[in-house]
Amino acid sequence: MKYTVSSEENGLRIDKLIRRICPNISYSFLQKLFRTGKICINGKKVKADFHVSIGDLITNNLIEKIARPSLKNQELSSRLQSMIIFEDDNILAINKPSGLAVQLGTKIKICIETMVKSYNASSYLVHRLDKDTSGILLVAKNRHTAKNLSELFKTGKIKKTYWALVDGKIDKTGTIDNYIGKSFVSGEEKMVVVKNLKGQRAITNYNPITRIEYYTLLEMKPLTGRKHQLRVHCSEVLGAPILGDVKYNKNVQHNHLFLHAKKIEIPSLNISIEAQLPDYFNKFLECKKEKS
Repeated sequence: MKYTVSSEENGLRIDKLIRRICPNISYSFLQKLFRTGKICINGKKVKADFHVSIGDLITNNLIEKIARPSLKNQELSSRLQSMIIFEDDNILAINKPSGLAVQLGTKIKICIETMVKSYNASSYLVHRLDKDTSGILLVAKNRHTAKNLSELFKTGKIKKTYWALVDGKIDKTGTIDNYIGKSFVSGEEKMVVVKNLKGQRAITNYNPITRIEYYTLLEMKPLTGRKHQLRVHCSEVLGAPILGDVKYNKNVQHNHLFLHAKKIEIPSLNISIEAQLPDYFNKFLECKKEKS
């Protein structure tokens, strides 16, 4: 393998850069290469935490085979392409299906990040969705855009809209403003509403779209991005947990979580993207409407 560092990659850690160049290389194998001095920059051995500069030449013959596009990578790339709903020179947006994790973890072999790297090795994830949440996920196609989008998310200048089907009657528009923190319930880690000194502030605007039997289709606009924020706000504050939420709504079981990232707006870039509801979500709504 021979690879020259570009201006977009200037300053990256060498181990992270190699994972981008070779998305199917394992973490453990890569660390072994560093420990045994097999990876060189400009002819000199380096450690995993070395930061590269423009024009640096990375060499390692052992991972040349891994760096070549494999059939698996092509399949992952094709699968990602089927999810794309928006793309320009800097941004990629996909409609993520429920049940597909964004990043690798225990017992997770395929994830959005792996697919993204197979499609475009220089791409960056700039936010997250829970594994069981469907809908819009933004990807930056270069480092500059990643920094820009991350800052826009951090400062609340990217507007997100979710649709959630909840188990309960919600009649009025409102705002939830409280604090969320981690807790352990029967040995299971969950996010719960806590006092301000023990958690992070979480703000959600909500608006009922329609009532179907004893369910309510809610439009939810989070102004903060806390873990499981919408799921906790529905369950604990509104008393109407999201359908299919096995962590926060164990009384009603479904095969899917009825929470969908419906729309993302980036006013500064004049971008507005919408994602269609998954089939199971639409079919459930249609079925209930026919019976009511």
